[in-house]
Amino acid sequence: MELWTGFTLGLLGSFHCIGMCGPIALAIPGQNRSTGAMLFRGILYNLGRILTYAFIGFVFGILGLGATIAGYQNTLSIVLGVLVIVFAVFPHIKLPAKVNSVYTDFTTRITRHISGLYKSNSRFSSFFIGLLNGFLPCGFVVTALAAALITSTTFHSALYMALFGLGTLPVMLMMNMAPGFISPKLRSKIRPFSSYFAIIIGLLLIWRGYSMMSGGHAMMH
Repeated sequence: MELWTGFTLGLLGSFHCIGMCGPIALAIPGQNRSTGAMLFRGILYNLGRILTYAFIGFVFGILGLGATIAGYQNTLSIVLGVLVIVFAVFPHIKLPAKVNSVYTDFTTRITRHISGLYKSNSRFSSFFIGLLNGFLPCGFVVTALAAALITSTTFHSALYMALFGLGTLPVMLMMNMAPGFISPKLRSKIRPFSSYFAIIIGLLLIWRGYSMMSGGHAMMH
């Protein structure tokens, strides 16, 4: 998958992230409210998120490499593309009870650790809050991971997710520095574009899988 799509997905998806991750970014601990101190904490927080995204991308890249070696990358690409489109069109699909239970338990553990870090007086606590926040499940992170899963190497998978994180940086950093810079009305107008781009990513995944499958058949003949 082309690396630029990771950054673009992050940039467009960041308007969705305001609603989900915005409260965490706004509550970053620190008594010094000067512009410099807030910028420093915001950078640390977002750096933590980006590093976590890159790490998850690397792990998923290993899984994708295994699928490539086994010869299933084309099928995996098509399946992931279909799933991305389905969840983009129907974002409120309910997960099976057991899956939902695991999801709830995982997010509860993460948020509990984040809450503990809010009580810390360490100047680097915002970095560790960002690290943990990167593990919180999010539809657009999952979409980016689907694309990262079928990149050519584990390095590219990690880089794809790092670029996704960088794409979210401008909006999330501004959210930390100036919470009211985007009105709820403007946010609601922009948000659909992130879903549209997720659908495009899904179509690209399907096209990529079909192209690999067609190419493989052509080589056989």
